[in-house]
Amino acid sequence: MARILITGGTGFVGAHLMACLQTRSSSIAVLASGATPCRLPGVDYYEADIRDFDALKMIFREVKPEQVFHLAGISDVGSAWNNARQTYEVNFWGTLNVFEAALGLPNPPRVLNISTAQVYAAGFHPLSETDPVAPGNPYAASKAMAELLMVGTGKHSTGGIITVRAFNHSGPGQSEKFALPTIAKQFAEIEAGRRPRTLLLGNTAVRRDFTDVRDVVRAYCLLLERGTIGEIYNVCSGSAVALTDIISLFRLLVNGEVEIGTDASKLRSHEVDSICGNPEKTFRATGWRPQIPLANTIADLLDYWRSHIRAEVSRI
Repeated sequence: MARILITGGTGFVGAHLMACLQTRSSSIAVLASGATPCRLPGVDYYEADIRDFDALKMIFREVKPEQVFHLAGISDVGSAWNNARQTYEVNFWGTLNVFEAALGLPNPPRVLNISTAQVYAAGFHPLSETDPVAPGNPYAASKAMAELLMVGTGKHSTGGIITVRAFNHSGPGQSEKFALPTIAKQFAEIEAGRRPRTLLLGNTAVRRDFTDVRDVVRAYCLLLERGTIGEIYNVCSGSAVALTDIISLFRLLVNGEVEIGTDASKLRSHEVDSICGNPEKTFRATGWRPQIPLANTIADLLDYWRSHIRAEVSRI
């Protein structure tokens, strides 16, 4: 049984990663910064802030992981703009702590460091791992800095760091701070009669490369097993879709006409019109391919928010 440690394992992606890993013969430990009220049987839970190096060292020495999925961090761009210092402390210094705690073990594990496609400079072609890096916000900058930590980690016989640049991904359970859940929640509220039949959104003309989170965590597992230490891999679909087309897919699932309005708070200055990734390096390394169509992701996301809204109504 592989001993696996997941930092940030109680978050959106972590929940789906746990579901994926529990289909395998693995011993799983989860590290989270706060208490975890809903605990899965057979999983060991630890509470620590990744900025606390001494606490991390103790946990890593106790778990002795063979594989580490490093998901912990601040991932919301709006929050990063509002508190850049905390973002750098968590995403950069916290990641350094995770790397040092892991690679300081007698038998260092393989560590999957989750970065973001937002580190790339804007381009009009599917972005590859060798394309220029030019982060445009504190979140992306903190992730680009964390990627550079691989330079100082050295080589180990049993482990080391592999970095993933994840493009947009979504699915059930994602926070409404992100684009697709925002749309899904508003459609669910309209159906429930809890808001006027108008979606309030930011720039709907942008095009993004979306992958279902359940496909993404499969890619993470395969990359941690088969990826090359010290390398960077894109996880994406290879195709960009306009948010206007995504809204049209939602409309097929909801009765009645819906208007589109603008929420100025969701508009971002210097927003890139289109972001698309090239996943060929990941395809070659792992054999992974996305399997879940975007229409299915949207239907599952809408069902999740319908259920969430019904539960809210029943508590009133």
